[in-house]
Amino acid sequence: MRFGELPEEVSNTISGLSLTDLENLSEALLDFTNLPDVQNWLSQLQD
Repeated sequence: MRFGELPEEVSNTISGLSLTDLENLSEALLDFTNLPDVQNWLSQLQD
């Protein structure tokens, strides 16, 4: 992955995403430049 090894917490969160959220994440990843971008996107799902 372009961000290196993912922290276990991030990996676990991604593993639990619905198919719709995974599809949205795959599109959003194109705009991310670093790991905090991924973490922020995931945290918005939980809000």
